[in-house]
Amino acid sequence: MQKDTVVQRITRFFWIPRGAGRQQPTPYWRLIGVWLLVLAFGATVTAVGWDDEFGGSYIMAVMLLWNVVDDIIDGVRHRWPAALAAVAALSGASRLTSAALPGSLEAAWAATIASAAGVTLGFAVAAAITRLPERLAAAR
Repeated sequence: MQKDTVVQRITRFFWIPRGAGRQQPTPYWRLIGVWLLVLAFGATVTAVGWDDEFGGSYIMAVMLLWNVVDDIIDGVRHRWPAALAAVAALSGASRLTSAALPGSLEAAWAATIASAAGVTLGFAVAAAITRLPERLAAAR
């Protein structure tokens, strides 16, 4: 790979060139499928008892971040605000849910349930923000 190609790819990750077309956001059916897969994977890791080795709640958060980074790479409109809002929603909802859960739950299940709530809200926020309309060119 030439040096110019690497620089162009890195630049495109952060700033889409003027006149370049934006990709459409991830379709709802794919987001729902990924979301269900994430929840099922986190619950399976916790149910099998591998949460100490793999951390089902952390894997769920990483899968959400993977989806957000995929939108950033694709150049979806409002990708950076969606990424920041999804991470904030993930963190906030997870912390609030873990604080509201009863103490009688096992620690692994409490972390998985809290992460599931955060991931659900993170996916919803990212999907909503990436579907906001573009600003009109005349309004700038």
